[in-house]
Amino acid sequence: MATLQKIRNRGGLLVSIVIGLALVAFIVGDALSSGASLLNRSKNQVGEIAGEAISIQDYQQKVAENEETIKSMNNLPSLNEEQQRMIRENTWNQIVSENIMQKEYESLGLGVSGDELFDFTLGENMHPSIKQLFTDPQTGAFDKNLARERIQMILNAPANNMQAQASKQYWLNMEEQVEAARKQEKYNSLLMKGMFIPNEVAKEYAENALTTVDISFISKSYNTVSDSAVSVTNNEIKDYYNSHKYLFEQQEMRQIVYVNFDVSASAEDIQETEEWVKESIPEFTNASNVIEFANLSSEKRFQPKYYKKGEIGNEELDEFLFTEKGNGVYGPYLQDNAYNIARVADRKVMPDSVKARHILISTQTMEASRAEKLADSLAGLIRKGGDFDELARKYSADQNSAINGGDLGWFTQEMMIPSFSDTAFIAKKNEVKITKTPYGYHVLQVMDMTKPVEKVLLGIIAKEITPSQQTVNKIYNDARTFANNINTLADFDAAVTANNQTKRIANLGKNDATIPGIESAREIIRQAYLTDKPGFILMDKEKSPIFETGDKFTVAVLTNIQEEGIAPLNSVAPMIRTELIRKKKGEIIAKELTGAISGSESLLSVAQKANAQVMDATDVSFSSFQIPGAGIEPKLISEVMTLQENQISKPIIGNQGVYVVVVNSKTVETVTPEQIEAAKNSALQMNMTKIYYQTLPALIKKAGVTDARYKFY
Repeated sequence: MATLQKIRNRGGLLVSIVIGLALVAFIVGDALSSGASLLNRSKNQVGEIAGEAISIQDYQQKVAENEETIKSMNNLPSLNEEQQRMIRENTWNQIVSENIMQKEYESLGLGVSGDELFDFTLGENMHPSIKQLFTDPQTGAFDKNLARERIQMILNAPANNMQAQASKQYWLNMEEQVEAARKQEKYNSLLMKGMFIPNEVAKEYAENALTTVDISFISKSYNTVSDSAVSVTNNEIKDYYNSHKYLFEQQEMRQIVYVNFDVSASAEDIQETEEWVKESIPEFTNASNVIEFANLSSEKRFQPKYYKKGEIGNEELDEFLFTEKGNGVYGPYLQDNAYNIARVADRKVMPDSVKARHILISTQTMEASRAEKLADSLAGLIRKGGDFDELARKYSADQNSAINGGDLGWFTQEMMIPSFSDTAFIAKKNEVKITKTPYGYHVLQVMDMTKPVEKVLLGIIAKEITPSQQTVNKIYNDARTFANNINTLADFDAAVTANNQTKRIANLGKNDATIPGIESAREIIRQAYLTDKPGFILMDKEKSPIFETGDKFTVAVLTNIQEEGIAPLNSVAPMIRTELIRKKKGEIIAKELTGAISGSESLLSVAQKANAQVMDATDVSFSSFQIPGAGIEPKLISEVMTLQENQISKPIIGNQGVYVVVVNSKTVETVTPEQIEAAKNSALQMNMTKIYYQTLPALIKKAGVTDARYKFY
């Protein structure tokens, strides 16, 4: 197809390159959603990056540009809410990464020269993304010269051609992304140069990987000591908190409680829907054009398709259609939340799939009348013995199939657009036909087909089961009655009990789009972040306590505000208390086991004194994830790897309890130079992964990023 169509067909590539994003959005992730608390400097700030304010006007302009690019390149008249949300998110990630990384590049003097950029876009070392754009998906072939020609066509596009200008803007955006990617490569390369792995360190890594031990051990669980046997003071909790604050970093969050009032059809609504469909049966029975009548009457449009017996998925309907040969109507029957009636519109004997080839004469680059005449001429030549393969290669606008003589391979009805399939599936083998589609005129020849069977084309009238306005009003009044007397959390809890409602709890990130059980939840989340005091009912933009959330009405109360940073002592004190209790129990058990070890010559003797059981584990190494019988105990694993054979260890305080271990045997293999080199490469690869995924989040955290988009979206 034409270049613009090829670009449109790379929709996934467009999103990942133009907005930038695949990698940036993945890496930035949670780092962007945190940010420090917004200082009320200006109502027009959408955020702040390293002390630099980002205005809503600048941000929205960039979002609008990206939206227009997506729409133009994908031929979309508009974007849905989810697409807009994704573009806003990716645009913000792009702004943050570009702002921070550009400062890094400037400080290091990193750049990309004009010659270098040309080499990566049009030269000998084209960027993989550009290669992918101009690579034939059928053959995997990439023609560098052809790619250059098409890019030059895009760059020289006339100013009055909007589609061509959209392609040009897309290419210019791609050049920017290629330049940014090249700078990132250089930056990562500099960091990697500092990740040196000495040979001795690599040798130690290799030896550790090849060293295994067989052990015997006993364990004493923390549960063997009662909580009442230890005490933890408030001062101890405070001391632990002050010395371990890094453990209590938290993200910004809001917590709400809420109830949903589901807007669903009543029994009366269901009955009325069924009756409406029943009343349509007489007219449907007498309709002369079944498909036209069904399309005009049905609330759902069904793709025209011929079904063979057993393919419909409704046994009773299937039996009726292939037994009833008249104008009978089947139904009403319930399917996909709708009452349906069905009637056969046509019967044909036709194959399940065909193998065909075609020549496309595009009406996008030629007048329709000229395209039709050319298609007629080519069809006449082929009927007289002309070489289809040669003509397809010379004239077909579909370059993907033209290189194969127009061969499309095997396909079913659904794989092609209806007008093309309609012709292909009624054509006889080797018959040459002409059909018109939105792409142009096709000279079509069916080369082979599966065995034809009887199939039916259905006309279906469907009416969805939806709540009536009366039902919606009643449910809304129920929600309003519930919310009328609620001001505080205590009021909410009382109303939940009195009305036998289901109370739900949700923790909300400020850029979240959904809440469990609610799809259209963005406005609730915004209001939760715009409210500065917990314990009160949330109000929507119209100051109503009832949020319309898709097919629900929701009433919510803000219960907690968690600011970003170090969690306050009172919120983590219970967790610290549990940890200190565990630690003190470990000390008590370790003291007991130390006494049991004293004077014992074997682990069995220690076990008898400590009233414990000896267990065995084999092939334990530094890379072991857990020890059978002990669980996930990294400290225990590291300790046993350093013990000598037949040596009773000191008590080892672990996650689940306290252990005493004896190494029965240790296997230490002599490492080869190849194994040392492999260990070095593995370590370097791990370092590269850290650079790849941790550098940008670390820079963002250091720079300080404030994200206040929730005020506007």
